[in-house]
Parts: sequence; C-alpha cells; structure tokens
Amino acid sequence: MAKDYDTATAPYNFVSLPQGVLTSPIEGDAMSDAERVENYRAHVLAKGRLSGRIDLEIKTLTPVFIGTGVDAGNAVENFFAPTGIPILPGSSLRGMIKNLFKIVTCSAMRAGEDYHDQVLYFRTMADKKDNMRKLYTTEMATTVRKGTNTISETKAEAGYLVQQTGDDGYYICPAEFDIMTYGGGRQPENEVRWGEPGSGRADCHTGRMSKKGTYTRHRDPDWTQRIPVPDNVVRAYREDSSRKGVELLDEEKGNFCAKKGNAAASFTGWDDIHFVAPCFYKTDAQGEIAHFGFGRFYRIAYHMSIGDHVLRMESDRIDYTDALFGRREEREHARVGREQTNRRSGCKELWASRLAFADAVPKETPRTEAPHFPQILSAPKPTAVQLYLEQKNGADRLAHWDSAGVPIRGYKLYWHQKNGTAWMNREQDQPNTQTKCKIQPVAAGNTFYGSIRFERLSEDELGALLKVLCLCDGHLLCKIGKGKPLGLGSIEITPRLFLTDTEDSYRSAFDGEGGWNTAERETEMNAYIQAFGRELDRLGKDVRARYDKAQKELVHLLRWDHTKKPKWEEKIAQMTIGQGDRRFQGRAILPTALDVKETLIK
Repeated sequence: MAKDYDTATAPYNFVSLPQGVLTSPIEGDAMSDAERVENYRAHVLAKGRLSGRIDLEIKTLTPVFIGTGVDAGNAVENFFAPTGIPILPGSSLRGMIKNLFKIVTCSAMRAGEDYHDQVLYFRTMADKKDNMRKLYTTEMATTVRKGTNTISETKAEAGYLVQQTGDDGYYICPAEFDIMTYGGGRQPENEVRWGEPGSGRADCHTGRMSKKGTYTRHRDPDWTQRIPVPDNVVRAYREDSSRKGVELLDEEKGNFCAKKGNAAASFTGWDDIHFVAPCFYKTDAQGEIAHFGFGRFYRIAYHMSIGDHVLRMESDRIDYTDALFGRREEREHARVGREQTNRRSGCKELWASRLAFADAVPKETPRTEAPHFPQILSAPKPTAVQLYLEQKNGADRLAHWDSAGVPIRGYKLYWHQKNGTAWMNREQDQPNTQTKCKIQPVAAGNTFYGSIRFERLSEDELGALLKVLCLCDGHLLCKIGKGKPLGLGSIEITPRLFLTDTEDSYRSAFDGEGGWNTAERETEMNAYIQAFGRELDRLGKDVRARYDKAQKELVHLLRWDHTKKPKWEEKIAQMTIGQGDRRFQGRAILPTALDVKETLIK
C-alpha cells in the first residue's frame, strides 16, 4: 500500500552548521603555527588552571555493540573484551564525545578530519524531478526524432582508456561507435565482448533491462592520438562508491572489464600500451577530459565538491576542539581541477590532548544478548540531495551539489529507538555476502564506570567539556558503537567532577584517614558551564542565532523520551525502495530535526 504522505523519514537527522567558528582564546593574533605554540604554552602555564577528573557512570538504555573484528570463519563477532570481560573502550568514548564537543563549541569542520571532500557522481536521466533530470541531460543527452519516435542520443564520444608502459597516468584514444540491435535471446550482463586482436572492436553491454534493445560497438580507434586524463578526474571516478555495473579501473571490484599486459598490447597492436578499456568521455571547453564512464549515458561528476557546501566552517584558527583534544600543524589547501584536496605539511603534532579517556569497566559481569545476525539497512548516500543538503525551495526545485551557496545539512546523528530486538535478523540463519557472522551485544540495563582525566584547563575549557556531558538535564543521552540505525548503542552518561588541589597534595602525603592524599574534591559544575557560556558572546549576531538553533536540534536529537511517542518507529523508519513506498524515488525531503513531530505520521 502506498504511503499517503511525501515526507521522508530516516533513523538519523542533522545538527545544522552555525556557518562560523568560535576561536579559542589561545589563537590571539597568531600568524603562524610557531606563534600558536607559544600562545598555547603561555595559556596552559597560566595561574589558576584546573586539573582533575570527571567520573562517568554509563548505563546502557538499549543493547550496545562495540566489536573487535573477526577472522574468517568465526561464527560470532564478540564484544570488545581484551581481558575476557566486555568494556567500553576509552577510544570509543573519546571519539563520541569529541564529535559532540565540536557541535557544542562551534568548532571548525575540516576536510580530512570531519568529512571526506570529494566530488560526487550522478545519473538522473530518468529522475522524477525536472531540474534534476535536466541537470544530467543538458550535459549528456540530446533528443532527436526518428520516424514517430523521440529518442535520446549521447553527447559523449567513444574511445579507449589506455595506460602506457612506464607511465602511471591514463589517456583516451578516440574511436567511433555504432548502436547495435539485440536479436533474440537473453541480454548479456554488464560486460565487454572483445573483437579479434588488432580489430579495434569491442561490444559493450550495460546489463539487462526491460525493453532494452541495443548495445554499442566500439571501432576504428586512433591509437596514435592519446588525450591525457587529468589525475583529479581519475581520482573522482575511483571515489564513486555508488557506481554499479562495469568497473574500468579497479580490478578488485566486480565486473572489471579491461585488458592488461600482453593482452592489451595484442588487442591494440601497440607494445607500449599495457592497459586498455572501452569507454565514453566528454571534453570541456579547453579540450581536456572532463569525465568518462562505460556506457553512452554514464554517471558524471558534479562540478562542486562536498567541501564547497561546508559554508564558513573551514578554519585553520584554533578552536576549542584543537585546544583540548590536540592540534596538528596548519593545513595546506590546494585545488586540483574541480576537486579540492587537503594536505598536511608533514602532519607534525603541535600539542597533544589535555584529556585522557579511560576504558569504562562494568560494575559486574555484563549481561549479553543472544548472538544473532543483524538486520541490513541500505542507507542512502550523500548523492541523495533531498536528504543531505538543505532544501529551501521544496521538492520541485531541489538544491543539488552544483547549487552554489547551499549548505550541507550538518552533523549526522541517530535518533534513539525503544529498547527491543529490532536489530535482529530472525530470518537469516547462515552467513551471506553482506553479513558473515553474528554479533552479541551487551544488553540494556548494564552499568559501566569510566573517567576523563584533564590537565591544566581554563574555566571556560572545562565548562565546554562539562556542557557536553550535561546536555540532557545534567546527563548525556547519546549513542556509541555499531548498529546505530538499527537501534543499538543508546547510553546514558552521568558525570561527577573532581578537582585536584595540587598545593594540598604537596603539603601532605596522607589524608585524614591515613590513605594517600589525592587532594581531589568533588565540585559543582554549573559555574564552569556558565564560564563557557560567556565565551559564546564573542560570536557574531547571525552566527549566534544559527548556533542557538543548532543546539536546540542537538538536544532534540538526543532526547530519550521520543521513544515513548506513538508510532515513533514509523517517524524515524528507514525508507524502502518498493513495497508501495515511493518516497525515495520521488525525492521526498527529509524534515529538519525540530520538524520531526507526531504530525509526520497520518
């Protein structure tokens, strides 16, 4: 039965970006990394700095799974338990808290650290939305009349992708092509059927499809003309993780269709060619290869990268995350063609973290769930622009990755789901290509104890960390480990602050009861949280307004009481393809986190 609404649902949503960065006072007027290091040293050695620990009581609200990885043949991937007893690794706690810390402190979002900057590929020739369809056809297709029929012809040219002996680069040799008609019988799969050596002929089949009646035949290549393919175009092709069908470059992937070594030399008749694959391609206004692919209507790359939509969040100035979690030397940016890449000048560490996360150990031997194969969710990828980009103009005027000035949705977080067994795949009883082993999470209701040790923090720095740990009325409700879309990983963290009185520890080695004098005293947290709150006043008016909205979205996403709402599972369900649910194909827009309410379900 078809859905009677066109709003997208997903087990995740986003915390939007403030489009501005709150710098740490350490930054000052520094003009170089050397000056930043000097500022940092002065900052941590200043009088009144705070050291101590934050004890963490961690309760599992749902089953939680942090795996170890498995060797081939193992039936069950066990929970992380280096001593035989499951623990929550300090590294996992650190990563989870650091991600939330970035959001709370309005820190920078940097390529290579917070997201992988790349150009994405698309093929929207048959898209239901006019602007998405025209975006592709304007570049790749033209329509012509043949008798009473209107057909699409490609704007791409045929060629052979080649690689020369002793050269890591790729070239395209132009060729001609014919459109061939299938006779009777079954259509071939995605494949190349090569002609005789020296013939220059290759038949290219792009897979079975209802009513498909044609394939293409490459012929008459000019092996002497070799057009260089820019490195960034090759790199972008390799990074297209959503591509299906014939693979031209990666031998490890399925449907690899190229001749190599002696076979390539024999087919082309040129001893210096050791790789050859038939392709289609287009050049830009300067005559350089803009993109390439296998069939006539292959997937093409957007011109803008993901990083072009991370608006005003890329900053090399020191933010609070750098200050507490450590900082490496200044990044060097370079743009190669249409793809932005980020390099580090040697990746030298400027200073280490002033936080140490201990493993969280259980109060008693944790109860575990019975081993089961997990459910498989095929989550949409960033190519689903209706989910991953802000949409201000509705479904009929979708913003896409070539829409200038459109920001990404922000930081992706998963909703809490009611404790249950929805993660289990009760129909699977044997390993398959997607799920090779069972998992055994720890059950809901277990308690673990961990800590964060901190050294020489300012009041506002300590307050920023405490604010993260107290986001949910003095607690932190968040998700950790694997299986978050399936409802796994929900935990509640309760913090307690202990400050160290260094001078007291020097005065006496023993406390009043004859034990070692740790000079640690439990301390209230609100004053430090307020100290960080005052630092937020340095944000500009517009950035502060967006920051405040983002914090409301964050708290809304972390609320556990959503799980008690009627039909909550439907409101955050992963959309399916087929089964009467046409929202994904229709590019239904994902509402903002604050708009996910009861009214979404009719």
